[in-house]
Amino acid sequence: MVGLNALSKLFRKTIGPRIEALGLLPQRYYLHRALDALEKDDIDEAVRMVTLAGNDKKDARWRLVCQQVIFRCRVLASQHEKQLDRFETEMEIFGKPIELSDTYLRLQKAEERARDILRSYEMTLFNQLNGRKSDPVTAE
Repeated sequence: MVGLNALSKLFRKTIGPRIEALGLLPQRYYLHRALDALEKDDIDEAVRMVTLAGNDKKDARWRLVCQQVIFRCRVLASQHEKQLDRFETEMEIFGKPIELSDTYLRLQKAEERARDILRSYEMTLFNQLNGRKSDPVTAE
């Protein structure tokens, strides 16, 4: 006989993600998942969950979680900005040997891309928070 726990695990792994992606579950489920994702530093998932939960913009819990995700995006974007500044400083100090220059350029591009993604998430959530229409967030 199959236990109830095994059936619920099977449901969560097979049908659960499809239902979750449709936004049919209660808002508190998505908010809880967004907070769990923030705890794990999974910003993509947190933004996706807040976006799915954003059907009632006047709910104080949704606004609070949305503000927390925006704050985390800003903190991470500033960390990427500091890293970019550090790369530029090190390039000036150490000169520009070809091997080192290529490595730093690849790192700079990755940092810029991460910063830009975080800023787009921030703007998307900020627009939702203010009640403006915005494009849905897609994971890249």
